[in-house]
Amino acid sequence: MIGTIPDGERGGSPSVEAAVLTVVIGLLIALAIAGGRLVSAESAVAHAARSAARVASLQRDPASATAEARRAAELGLSEQGLHCTQTDVEVNAAGFSAPLGTPSSAEATVRCSVDWSDLGVPGTGTRTVVSSFSSPIDRWRERS
Repeated sequence: MIGTIPDGERGGSPSVEAAVLTVVIGLLIALAIAGGRLVSAESAVAHAARSAARVASLQRDPASATAEARRAAELGLSEQGLHCTQTDVEVNAAGFSAPLGTPSSAEATVRCSVDWSDLGVPGTGTRTVVSSFSSPIDRWRERS
C-alpha cells in the first residue's frame, strides 16, 4: 500500500528514545533546581540587606553603623543557609551627618556570588545576587 511503513522500518529504537528522554528530563530537573536556588538566594540577600539597613539606622555614628550593618548582613546570610563564594556589603551612612530634625536614611547594598557549577547545566557557573534597602534614621535621635 502507498503511504504505509513496512514493519521493519518503523521509527527508532526504544532504547535510543529512552536515552534522549532521560537527558531531557535531567536537564529540566536541573533547571528547576537552579530556579529554586535563584529564588532562595534572592530572598536571602534581600533579607540580609533589610537587616543591615535597619541595624545601621539604629546606630549613632557612621563607623558603628557600617560595622554593625556588615555583621548583621553576614549573620542574615548564614542564618538563611546561603553559602556565598564572595560577599560584599556596602553601607551608605551619609545620613548621619544630617542635622537633627532633617529626614535621612541609612542604605545597605548586599552582593553575594553563588556557585551553581555543581548543577551541570551550561551557563549556571557563578551568579551574583544584589539587593539594596534603605531605612530611615530617627530625625530627632542624638548623633555623634
